[in-house]
Amino acid sequence: MTIASAGWAPGTPGAVSGPVVYVDAKTKEELAKFRGKLKGAVVIYQEPASLSPPKPEDVNEEYVRPMQAPPPVKGQPAPPSPFAALIEMARARNEFFKQEGVVAVLRDSNKPHGLLNMTGVGGEKFDIGAIPSAFITGEGYRLVWRMLKHGPVTVELEITNTIGEKPMEVYNTVGEIRGSEKPDEVVIVGAHLDSWDLGTGSTDNGTGSMAALEAARALAKLGLKPKRTIRFVLFTGEEEGLVGSKRYVEAHKNDLEKISGVLVHDTGTGRVLTLGLHDNYQDREIVDQVLAPLSELKLLEPSMVRAFGTDHASFDDAGVPGFWCIQNMAEYSKTHHSQSDTFDKVWKDDLNQGAQVLAAWAYNTAELPAMLPRRPLPYQPTEAAARAEAAQPDPVAEMDAKILAQVKTDQGQLQADLSYLADRIGPRLTGTAKLDQASHWTMEQFKALGLGNAHLEPWTIANGWTRGSATGKLITPSEQVLTLAAAGWSASTNGTAHGAVVGVGVQKLEDLQKYKGKLQGAIVLLDRPGETEPPSNPMLTPFDASNLPLDHPKNMALKDFRGRFRMMMDEAKFLKEEGAAAVLLVSEKWYGLMNMGTGFSREYQLGLIPSAYMTRENATLLWRLLDGGPVEAEINIQGSFSGNPVTVYNTVAEIKGSEKPDEVVIIGGHLDTWDLGTGATDNGTGSMAVLAAARALVKSGAKPKRTIRFVLFTGEEQGLNGSKAYVAAHKEELSKISGVLVHDTGTGKVLTIGLMHNYVARETMDRVLYPLAKEKSIGLTEPSLRSEGGSDHVPFDEAGVPASWCIQEVANYEKDHHSQTDTLDRVRWDDLAEGAQVLAIYAYNVAQLPEMLPRKPAPAAQNAAH
Repeated sequence: MTIASAGWAPGTPGAVSGPVVYVDAKTKEELAKFRGKLKGAVVIYQEPASLSPPKPEDVNEEYVRPMQAPPPVKGQPAPPSPFAALIEMARARNEFFKQEGVVAVLRDSNKPHGLLNMTGVGGEKFDIGAIPSAFITGEGYRLVWRMLKHGPVTVELEITNTIGEKPMEVYNTVGEIRGSEKPDEVVIVGAHLDSWDLGTGSTDNGTGSMAALEAARALAKLGLKPKRTIRFVLFTGEEEGLVGSKRYVEAHKNDLEKISGVLVHDTGTGRVLTLGLHDNYQDREIVDQVLAPLSELKLLEPSMVRAFGTDHASFDDAGVPGFWCIQNMAEYSKTHHSQSDTFDKVWKDDLNQGAQVLAAWAYNTAELPAMLPRRPLPYQPTEAAARAEAAQPDPVAEMDAKILAQVKTDQGQLQADLSYLADRIGPRLTGTAKLDQASHWTMEQFKALGLGNAHLEPWTIANGWTRGSATGKLITPSEQVLTLAAAGWSASTNGTAHGAVVGVGVQKLEDLQKYKGKLQGAIVLLDRPGETEPPSNPMLTPFDASNLPLDHPKNMALKDFRGRFRMMMDEAKFLKEEGAAAVLLVSEKWYGLMNMGTGFSREYQLGLIPSAYMTRENATLLWRLLDGGPVEAEINIQGSFSGNPVTVYNTVAEIKGSEKPDEVVIIGGHLDTWDLGTGATDNGTGSMAVLAAARALVKSGAKPKRTIRFVLFTGEEQGLNGSKAYVAAHKEELSKISGVLVHDTGTGKVLTIGLMHNYVARETMDRVLYPLAKEKSIGLTEPSLRSEGGSDHVPFDEAGVPASWCIQEVANYEKDHHSQTDTLDRVRWDDLAEGAQVLAIYAYNVAQLPEMLPRKPAPAAQNAAH
């Protein structure tokens, strides 16, 4: 057998042998059943999990995981250390084994391929352990385990260790760049220099300590003069319980109030993904500002996640903001504490990136106008008080459980509702009879549930529009059919327009001038398609990039979405004045999938020029042909207008609040769609999830303190017009709306919600949403503070109301969005039911908060603060 002595374990008196006994005791009380049965035994006490097939390694595991339990609110006790119970049980178990005459203990390394693990048994005092203990390879442990199933097993082993006879002095290594203005205020960059001894400690934590050294070298060679002192500390004794950093904190206890913050690098050799802020909510906005200049490093959104296994925790426990580097796992599960932790496992480029993060964070934090704010430390209760606190029933948690169960029970009804909406009613273009039918049908569904105040709220559009035919044909240099769909509210061509195809590609309005006098009667092909990339996991999108699940240009600098949207109307005016016959817009999708939008129409008015979307394949064909010579085509685009204003409706219903009925929580989706498909996932899914959430709240008997309002908006697809109308109509009550959550990113699983940079609400929202993280089937990740437009939460956010949207898995959204494939076939029913659970829990838990959700400062106040 391949074994390695645990750190500070006593040796055996030569070679010893004994029967293997499995001690199945999870508590101190359960140890008693083995009294008198262990003399001379070699003990194992872990039930092994299978090593084969190996668990797929998720390199982003440290970042993408369910949200941790939020910290205690003010006045509540601090949670116990996650290691405290384990340490106490280990101490009791070892003392029991010693009393019972156990010969040795074998521990499972729980790693494949003959890799060992290592920890110490001497604790922070580096005491000699109670009993000889050793780690055995994962394969060896499982061999012993299997053999025990068939009969007695005897093991012979020998552990030879050298134990020092007197105390030894060890050191933390410290250096600094003296501050130029506030030298007594300090920013610390740290890592630990010690390691276990099976390998060479290259990645745990040679990487972190050398990244800190490299950060120091870079800052020194640049000749920077930070306002505050930047201190670099390489701790020791980390592997035995953060001993070096604890001693540092103790030695510098009189200076702790002058330490602005600490950042530690200690999770192997992988790329730094972002920073873990260890519950320091008060620092989140400032950290975003500190990291903002590092866009080329493509860091993810900072996380509030706590980690107790490295040296930042010693500072954080003392009230100093302590942060840590969340890293790509990079084989960490294999190399960590094993004989394979050698120089061969170092990822050089990622290590350099880690040094960049450390150096930039240190300098930018040192340059802040003030030190990082601190959170108050929670009080430490007696053990009895903590038990009494934990035993108190939580009525909100009990109701949450009922609501979650009710949504699952009624999933069949959710499926029936969406099937009726998408298949029986069908596409629901704003201003059409089908949308009117859907609005009235959903109102009746709300009434049937017994909801109060179910009604339709009218608003008006300038014109209804009905899609006509759109056909195209390439005439020269070859004859081919072109696949077209008229842009929404497009003007019609005067019959069939026959003309030269002219490719127009502009980055700015001035570029149009080169086409002046060249477009009379032309069919304009607008914008050459560039290379695109598919959307990635929204949670793994750099924080300064859009995480909407749509294809995006490879070079994002080529496409400023808002600027492009504004410029289109100026382009349309120019093209019309130049006498162009029609404009062809390119779908952003491949495989014949169409896109849809309003093209050159705004506010439901007649478009300035006939326009149609065409398949991407057709567009690339035309551009290739244009590169070789003249191209001619025929285009016919038709549609009809109502010629007068049309009334459309938002559908509204509510559960009246029992204590604060004038304060409101809103959950919503949009009922309107584009009309190429049936709008099943954009946004039949969101609107029916709202209906399902309402059903679950009613049937579970929820009596919210505040009013919960359900709103199905219309006109979203043409510019969030229904939600804008709602905000305008309810402007007097906006101050009483606690929060808004909208579900509108397709059929994918809800991963978390986005808070639109509402930093002051982040901690409260963690408490609101934690039941959805604790529920294993949902596993909600921590809320995001990023801002995204594009749905009905935006008008509320712009009006100062805390508004959020559901961040969802991609689930082919980039293909189905606004295309002919947006049909019921694309719906993921289990994920949709989970979305309804998210909406319902958000609504109920926000309604039950002691106060309304905190609001963002007004923009002027934010700018002044920054």
